[in-house]
Parts: sequence; C-alpha cells; structure tokens
Amino acid sequence: MMMTTPDERVRALVRDNVIKPAEGERLLATMSPKPPRRGWRLALNPFERFGGGAAAAAGLVVAALSVAITRLGVRFDGFLDLHTAPLVISYGTALLEQIVVWPLPALLFWTYARLLRRRVRIIDFLGVIGLSRAPLVPAAIALGLLAPRLPAGVPTFTLELTAFAVLAAVCLVWSLTLLVQGFKNASGLRGAPLIAGVIGLVLLSEILSKVALAHLG
Repeated sequence: MMMTTPDERVRALVRDNVIKPAEGERLLATMSPKPPRRGWRLALNPFERFGGGAAAAAGLVVAALSVAITRLGVRFDGFLDLHTAPLVISYGTALLEQIVVWPLPALLFWTYARLLRRRVRIIDFLGVIGLSRAPLVPAAIALGLLAPRLPAGVPTFTLELTAFAVLAAVCLVWSLTLLVQGFKNASGLRGAPLIAGVIGLVLLSEILSKVALAHLG
C-alpha cells in the first residue's frame, strides 16, 4: 500500500473539491507552521493571517476613508484610477463610486475563480479587492493636498509633481501586489490561470467601472 503524507492528503482534498482552497492552505500552514509575517512582509501579503470577514471589514474601512477623501476634491473614477475634480462630488456619487470599484470587481474575480474552482467564497474576494485598495488611500490624500500646488495645463516637472508621481507609482505597485497575493490565496489558482486571470480581470474591472460611472453619473 502506498503511503501518503498529510500534506499530500490535504492537497488531494483540495484537488477533489472536498475542501476549499483557502481551507487547504490554512490546514497546510497549521501542519507546517511558518514564522508569522511581520513588517513589510505582512504589508505585502496580509491574507495568510487576515482573510474572509476580517479583510472585508478592512475593505469597508478603506471605502469609508475613500468617501471622506473625496472632500479634498478627489474622485475614485475607475478600478485603479483617481483624479482631481473641479468640484467636490456629492456623498451619493462618492458612495456610488465605491460600489463600482469594490463589490463589482470582487464579483468579477469571484466569478472567474468560480468557473475554475467550485468552492470559493464571495466574502474572500470582497476582502481581497477591498484590502488591495488600501494603498490608494495615501496616494489620494497626497493628490488632494497637493492639487492646488500642482501646475495646471501641460505638466512641468516640479518637486511636488515628482514627489506625487513617485508616491503614486509605489502605491499602485503595492496595490497590485496585494491583489495578486489575495487572489492567489482566495482562489487557490496558480500559474497561467492566476496570471491570465489577474491581468484580464484588472482590465475588465477598469473598463466596466469606467463605463458604469459614465452612465450613472
């Protein structure tokens, strides 16, 4: 009789859709405990320690902060977009933006994973999308505070513009890193399905959020 290790048995349960991928990852982590992530490692992948409801709750906080930041004249007018606005938008429009850039993309990512893996939870994807948007908050605050000092018309390289460009690039890379790590953890996907899914779903989420906001005002 061929003996199997506990790790192999857990992976077989995940492969046969007996348990969810996220549950399998947690079981493997329990049987082969790793040192808890701390500092910058935790900042790049918090989903191994905080998933599901905890990450979704964090996403709700991020959405609330984003609505508050619109008082600085900033709009979240796309899945990964933020721009200054000539006028401060209403709270209703700000809430609508958060619905379009958070639950809608979460539904798209969940649907893709659901087609490839039967046992995935929508709450995990709400957590992934919501928490991965956290790095956009400091970029939006900086944009709102710096906007009056940024050059109008054709941009020129000023100290303020350069500093914001660097901050925005760092925050975008951080956000995408969280998105990939979270999607990997929530879906259980690896390799080509994971990479192709992230690229395609980010593009689709950006397009649909732009179209939706254009039609909804």
